[in-house]
Amino acid sequence: GVSLPFACVSGRCVEGMALQATFGVACAAGGYLKYVNKVPISISAVTTATPDVKVAACAATASVVVLGANFLEYLAYGPNGNGPMARVADFVRTGLGQEKKRKIVVKDWIEEYNKLHAAEDASERNSDYASLVNHYYELATLFYEVGWCPSFHFAYRMLGESFMESIRRHEYYLAGFLGLAPGSKVLDVGCGIGGPYRNIARHTKWDITGITINEYQVNRANTLCKAQGLDKTCRSVQGDFMKLSTQFPKESFDGVYAIEATCHAPERRGVYGEIFKVLKPGGVFACYEWCLTDKYDKNNKVHRMYKKQIEEGDGLPDLCHTSECDQAIRDCGFEVIHRRDMQVDPNQVSPWYITMTPSLNPFTQRFQFNMFGMFMTVWGLRLLEFLYIVPSGTSKVQIMLQQAALGLAGGGITGCFTPMYLMVCRKPFAKR
Repeated sequence: GVSLPFACVSGRCVEGMALQATFGVACAAGGYLKYVNKVPISISAVTTATPDVKVAACAATASVVVLGANFLEYLAYGPNGNGPMARVADFVRTGLGQEKKRKIVVKDWIEEYNKLHAAEDASERNSDYASLVNHYYELATLFYEVGWCPSFHFAYRMLGESFMESIRRHEYYLAGFLGLAPGSKVLDVGCGIGGPYRNIARHTKWDITGITINEYQVNRANTLCKAQGLDKTCRSVQGDFMKLSTQFPKESFDGVYAIEATCHAPERRGVYGEIFKVLKPGGVFACYEWCLTDKYDKNNKVHRMYKKQIEEGDGLPDLCHTSECDQAIRDCGFEVIHRRDMQVDPNQVSPWYITMTPSLNPFTQRFQFNMFGMFMTVWGLRLLEFLYIVPSGTSKVQIMLQQAALGLAGGGITGCFTPMYLMVCRKPFAKR
């Protein structure tokens, strides 16, 4: 990537190179004017200046205008047509109507959510997983979309990749394991607002159905599908992935995938078993799991703290070890084709957790994770609450999400947690 926010996200295209060259011209021209100690501050000063000063002054002025215009364009539209100002406006607009439209009270919902996570024992969270996950995504989805992107998952970056390029590559890689032709019926388990399935549908021409427990996510996903002209090939439905066989006919999907979603299940055998029922014989199920790794030490207080922060900040009943997922998938009847922890893959330029670590660069999303950024974000939201621009309790949601970031970064740095444990499995054909 590049350090300038107004440059091309890949850092290699002509537009990005041109803007970097313009920045260089501005610096060179300004430096020359400073060197000769003749900085014209008015039009009359320019017209009476020597030719070299005129050229330098015009070059510096033109460069600053071009860079300023591009920076304003970045704020308005961003690299993908949805810049910071547009996202903030969308956040405020949605936040203003969330309580009335959804008939919820954010303050009450966040307090109820925090009560579920107050105890160390996960038994209550496991028994009340549906309420836990629904509460979490009702509160967190808008923050995710504005502060992250429509695809609610991680990815490491390889050489030359931007953040969004790495996100899409991570999705396409998983989809490739399904090995299906265009028009195939595919299920996205725990689809969020459908960011991954829209990217995959464009790429594969599959007919994709996404399922999520949260009604707000269903409505938002289908709105985005229609806006992007994809409502004929992909859509979201509301439902519990622990009860897939009651919502879809048995053996009705050619392939199934899940991206960092089945970690919300209170018990892996339950969700894997339901996926097994709706998948056609010979079909492939591929997923990225959130897991504790062999480096996790339950006697290590820091490791336990990271685990708790991840569970509390990400709406999880209880994190499990990679070996538990391996055993659960086999117990449900799947044949394991391939499995590995992708966070240790080679050729990474940036690990998946780098976006959760603090930075002093105000033009990156990492700025919000330094002490000043965290303070300003929370108190900025409290001011908006005071002005009745966002619902009361919104700042508490942000504090919850900040805890998640701390746990995720710590878990990634120590290697005791992974959000990308890849499992590729096949449902066997029935024996004759």
